[in-house]
Amino acid sequence: MELRHLRYFKVVAELQHFHQAAEKLHITQPALSNQMKQLEEELNTALFHRVGRHVKLSESGAKVLDVANKILNEVDLLKEAVSDIESGQTGSLRIGVLQSINALYCREIVLEFDRLHPGIALHIEELSNRQIEQRLLTGDIDVGIGFILDKKYHHDLLFESLFSEAWKLIINHESAHFAPAIMQGQPHPLKAVLLPEGFETRSVVDQFFEDHQIFTSKITEVNTISFILDLVENGMAFSILPEAFSRLNTSAKRRVYDLSPAPKERQIGLFTVKDRLRKKSVEHFCTLIRNQLKQEYKNPA
Repeated sequence: MELRHLRYFKVVAELQHFHQAAEKLHITQPALSNQMKQLEEELNTALFHRVGRHVKLSESGAKVLDVANKILNEVDLLKEAVSDIESGQTGSLRIGVLQSINALYCREIVLEFDRLHPGIALHIEELSNRQIEQRLLTGDIDVGIGFILDKKYHHDLLFESLFSEAWKLIINHESAHFAPAIMQGQPHPLKAVLLPEGFETRSVVDQFFEDHQIFTSKITEVNTISFILDLVENGMAFSILPEAFSRLNTSAKRRVYDLSPAPKERQIGLFTVKDRLRKKSVEHFCTLIRNQLKQEYKNPA
């Protein structure tokens, strides 16, 4: 088996069409078919099912594609790592970040990174914590800025804590007198505005409500923090969010309170993949964000 077999196979799998794949690869269709036949013979399995003029991956083919993506990604990383060793300032860097990190810090970090490393193409994507972990493992991003609570993260990932943050009750200033009632589990007329179920932040809040019998007769779900803050500021509503979110778009209309009793703080930090070739650009970025975020907090974890 050679790398070209995997590269050809990946293109056929993505296009689901041998003729189109051959055109993209600039080889003849019989040559491509022969390469795929060699791969199938070596693996002793059928990789595709024909459906009219198209092909679809077999169950074995889907598994081979998953492994092939990882192998080809490692090869690309090897090439880029070698290039970095030679030049120190080339290549690309793909970063996955939380909403709060993106809104609060990414502008200054990107400006500084581009000033120091103008030859590196930087790609920033706002992701959920679960997406950050998944895309690191598949090689779609190089570094993640995410969090951990009590959960164990994937054994193939490394986590470096940068700071810890508490959870806050956020409420409209006109409704601030309801804050004690909310935290004491007493009835109140306010609606809770929260991230949808499936977000890890939401699961922490739901558990906090359950543990402390916090009364929530009505809930509005939205999937962006800025929308949550806008609804809290301008309506009869409250939310519970990590500290960083409470600092977004600070407004005189909002009041922010420490929770009592307080949920366990979450740790914000850098996610990377264990035992993967690490480009110099990754080290450059990690050093930059490490310095900036740790300076933002007097008591880093």
